[in-house]
Amino acid sequence: MTSNGPFPRHLPDSTSDPEAISRNDWEAFAELDHLRDHWSVKQWAPGRTGYYWYLTFDDPDLVDFAAECQNGLGLTGIDAVPSDGLHITVRSVGDTTAVTSEQVDTLVSLARERLSEVKPFDLTIGPLSGSRSAIRFSVAPWDPLLDLQRILSACSDQLSSERTTRDVPDPSYRFRPHLGIAYNNTDRAAAKVIAAVAALRRPERVSVRVNTVELVVLRRDGRCYRWDTRAAIPLGG
Repeated sequence: MTSNGPFPRHLPDSTSDPEAISRNDWEAFAELDHLRDHWSVKQWAPGRTGYYWYLTFDDPDLVDFAAECQNGLGLTGIDAVPSDGLHITVRSVGDTTAVTSEQVDTLVSLARERLSEVKPFDLTIGPLSGSRSAIRFSVAPWDPLLDLQRILSACSDQLSSERTTRDVPDPSYRFRPHLGIAYNNTDRAAAKVIAAVAALRRPERVSVRVNTVELVVLRRDGRCYRWDTRAAIPLGG
């Protein structure tokens, strides 16, 4: 399977059905022959920081669920996501060197206005799956997340007068919602990791409530992502 493009490459049969989403995630992961070192694949210049739209989670049931899976993997060569680092990336905005403070203020204002019309929603997290360089939970349904990304993308586009619908593709075509719990830190055959993940897959899922979207300033500390919140915007005003 190609190492470029979204993963899974194909969309699920349904973006609302948790079973269709988790099946699509798992089938794509189970077909992999090789896993990549996440930190090499995801290039990040020293000292770089960037703006991202995040959903962050501290729900105790989810924290426990993630820790149980991390501890149960029994694998070397992975970097677990800290309990206070669980998140879903909705959209990147740009490097902090390329986006001015005034643009950030305008972006937050636009997002606050548009997200006031979006109602809070629930997500189910699980079962466990993976990607080309990470171990992660499936997330369902996708529909409210796809809508959220389109809204935030429209806010970003409004800041750039030179961009047009004609030459800017819909960013949602690459968006595959997921929640990572560990990053693979070495190039290796995939079979052992897939088997370890398969042993931990179970039908139970954790439900979480999404009522806030955060614009964060993201950095990479060693083999870990960390962030500071620039703005926390409640859904529904």
